[in-house]
Amino acid sequence: MVTTQPTQVGPNRRGGAPTSPAMRTARRRRRGRLRGRWAPYLYIAPFLVSFVLFFALPSVLSLLLSFARDNGYTPARWVGLANYRALLSSPEFRQAALNTLFYWLVPMVPLMAGAFGLAMAVRSRLARWASVCKPLIFIPQVIAPVSAALVWRVMLSNQGVLNALFGLRTGWLEDPAAVKWSVAMLLVWRGIGWYFVVFLAGLTNVPETLLEAASIDGANAFQRLRHVIMPLMRPTILFAIVIDTIASIQLFTEPNLLLGGTTSTAGAPPEAAPLMNQIVNGITGGQFGLAAAAAWLMFLVIAVFSLIQFRLLREER
Repeated sequence: MVTTQPTQVGPNRRGGAPTSPAMRTARRRRRGRLRGRWAPYLYIAPFLVSFVLFFALPSVLSLLLSFARDNGYTPARWVGLANYRALLSSPEFRQAALNTLFYWLVPMVPLMAGAFGLAMAVRSRLARWASVCKPLIFIPQVIAPVSAALVWRVMLSNQGVLNALFGLRTGWLEDPAAVKWSVAMLLVWRGIGWYFVVFLAGLTNVPETLLEAASIDGANAFQRLRHVIMPLMRPTILFAIVIDTIASIQLFTEPNLLLGGTTSTAGAPPEAAPLMNQIVNGITGGQFGLAAAAAWLMFLVIAVFSLIQFRLLREER
């Protein structure tokens, strides 16, 4: 006859009801699962804390500040949508918005087409000295904006290289009809190296076997570009256009460094001032609510344009 011993139940350390070994094992497993569940959050806690303190919280405060009038010295006063109405009815704000639209649309075509063409040329089998061409194309992106602006101010002066080379008498830095075009040339020159690297990285994902198969089927160079390379490059092109849109709307350095001091001591003249100047002028002028409202209008514009671009250039399913 087989007899079983009763399970030994020990006293609880806290003086409560006794616990069995099975119950203690279950509790240890439960604590282990909780530790495993919270461990990943402990690793990313430094980022989460910094994100909340330096991004999320300031963003919420700036949104609230955009509905108030605050000069930094007296208590803020709630004004509702007055800051937004003042900006949208301001001629300077509308002119700055048109200038920023110009800085986005005009350089985009030569910038993207030139960068893509250079990437295709460097990747081509007929290209020589590719290892030398790549850093040379990227050098303008490495040059500091101040140095680049000073060089272009000399080139675009009345007796500069551009006028002397083509026999022109254009006041690139003074003529209101030409100042924005001078900024556009600087933007293309500085940005083409960055997008060249982006497109060159995207072209590495185009299989050579696919191009060879298309060539065997009778596709010429243009047909391979249109029906093979461009569809595979669509995510890269979308990325480049979205990044260029955000950078153009947030443009500040190049116009003010290139044109500042020629017709205005405070930066670019009104006919060439970018939208970011509205934020900077609001901060320096003690109109923090107006500056916050301008920043949130820029955020909405960037969000709308990005959504439209994602909608138009998304991959077909």
